[in-house]
Parts: sequence; structure tokens; C-alpha cells
Amino acid sequence: MKFYLIVPLAASLLFFSCQQRETVLSEELKTEITGTLKAIAVEFLRSWEPPFYPEKALKLFTQSDDFCLIIDGLPIKEYAEWAKGVPNFMSDDDYFFKSYKHDIKDIRTVVLSPDVGVVTIIYVWDSVTTEDVQTNTDGAITLTCRKEDEGWKIVHYHGSHNTGKVIE
Repeated sequence: MKFYLIVPLAASLLFFSCQQRETVLSEELKTEITGTLKAIAVEFLRSWEPPFYPEKALKLFTQSDDFCLIIDGLPIKEYAEWAKGVPNFMSDDDYFFKSYKHDIKDIRTVVLSPDVGVVTIIYVWDSVTTEDVQTNTDGAITLTCRKEDEGWKIVHYHGSHNTGKVIE
């Protein structure tokens, strides 16, 4: 009888000890990480407003092999390609627009672990071209961020924009 009791007990102990343990985050830590994720997202949007500073935008991203960025359907799979493109993209924006800013409508976060979180910003991109055409464009970005040795970095970025509405 003892044998029949010991085997299920031992099997149960083995089963439960092999289960992945969920990390329990304190509310204080969740709040801290949420604030960090929101700050990264806002800093990224502000880095794309004149005057442009490519280094401010680039410092927010990981340079690891799992970097991935998709904006309006255009995939950029390597940090080096992104680092090469950012100064050019900003130069084009500086050429075609007199001004623009991002009016943030909503920010949502999900803390997945002490080292990983996701943040989404919904915004309106208010721009004025060099021909004085003002346009409002709805946009959203979702950033997956990871805590690395250098601090929190954007690992995956997905951004999209609707067609802009001309303001008369």
C-alpha cells in the first residue's frame, strides 16, 4: 500500500517542480516598468519631430540579431540597415515638411516580465508641408522592449499610418 502512495506522490512532486514558475511582479515594479515603457515610446515619437536628431532615435533600439522593425508594411530586419536609413529618412522629412508633431491620444502597456514589456501609442501626426498643406494622419506604434545591459531597448517595432486628411 505504501508503494502505491509513494509513486503518485513522487510523480506529483516531480511534475510540479518541473513546471515553469510564473514571476510575480510587485505593483511597484510594474508601475516602474510601465513608466519606463511609456517614456521610451514618447521619446521615440519626439525624436521624429523637428529639429531631428537621428542619434536620439537610434539609441533607443537594440543592436542585437533579433532586431525587427516594420513601418507601413516596410520590413527592416537589421539594425545596421535602420541606422543607415534614419538620418536619410529624417533628412527627407526636414526637406518636405515645414513642421510636424505627434499628438498622443492613448498609451497602453503590458509588462510581461521584469525584463520585457510592450507599449502601444495611438497618435495623430499633424504635419505642414513646404507648400503649406496641413495634414492630420492617424498613426499607431507598438514597441516590444527588453531590458539589456545598457538599459531598456526597443527590440521589435511595428508602426502604421492611415491616409492623411488635409486640413482646409
